[in-house]
Amino acid sequence: MRAMRPLIPAAGLLLISVLVGCGGSRAQDRSIEPPASVTSAPAAPGRTKQSPEATTKPSTASPPSDQATSSPKPASPSCLGDGVPDRPSLAGARGQAFAFAPLDDPGEVTVEGRVSGSAAWSTSKVLVVAAYLDSVPGEDPDRVSTGNRRLITAALTRSDGDAVNAIRDQIPGRPGRAMTSVLRSIGDKATTAPDSYQGTMRWSIREQVRFMAALDAGRVVSPQASAYLLKTMQPIRAHSWGLGTIGATAYKGGWLRRTTATRQMGIVDGYAVAISTDVGPVVVQTDGDAAHVEQMNRLARRLQKRLAYERACS
Repeated sequence: MRAMRPLIPAAGLLLISVLVGCGGSRAQDRSIEPPASVTSAPAAPGRTKQSPEATTKPSTASPPSDQATSSPKPASPSCLGDGVPDRPSLAGARGQAFAFAPLDDPGEVTVEGRVSGSAAWSTSKVLVVAAYLDSVPGEDPDRVSTGNRRLITAALTRSDGDAVNAIRDQIPGRPGRAMTSVLRSIGDKATTAPDSYQGTMRWSIREQVRFMAALDAGRVVSPQASAYLLKTMQPIRAHSWGLGTIGATAYKGGWLRRTTATRQMGIVDGYAVAISTDVGPVVVQTDGDAAHVEQMNRLARRLQKRLAYERACS
């Protein structure tokens, strides 16, 4: 916005220069995870964006503040209205939710919307495999047997339950403790894995975003193990809905029945992301269980638009 100072009389009518001021900063949206009754433990420490109230982002050289800094970052032309739509949001929505964080700033997690449950379902298969890789000598996937590599591929691409159980049963000691140890190593203090029926574990979409960001950074087990997991998280065509329709480079879904939530976590366009919904029609999957495919496709497109907005206005 431009502001003009009034003409100031001096010794005669002298016109002084017009002062033009223009500036802005990225509007951050902040919201919270589903209520405590949805998850088994409080969220781990971290910066979570809140509701859609516009605030100014402080300079990285100054302490955090809700007030504008003396030298605000100019808003990009696109963010000022060059064809960019209003910010897509799920703030206050029920039955659907998304979470995301930029890979270059994974502590900046945004969570919007609310879904009735946070059971991991088949997204937990990635954690099972990670815990198994943690027991491999040198944490090196190249030292995994050919047979076990086939089981891992089946678990992460076809969501094969028998395959992941075979891998889980090879984890030394208590599998739940091993999986929880992997989570604690990347800062997740909220999620605890069981020794069996790992699909029932409560794993919030906020923590799943942090997990995916850690995978991208090579911090899950080892850089080699993280890269191997990301490379293998390529669902078969029948499971390529949701994040698969918006160009995710790696993702894994989880589902059960029409009365439970369908969810996915993955990597999309420089962001770690997770989406979940428990509304809409369901489609039977290859394992005989059902997923909210149509709504997940819609939710993924909504997320894609939001990420485009975030990039334009950063």
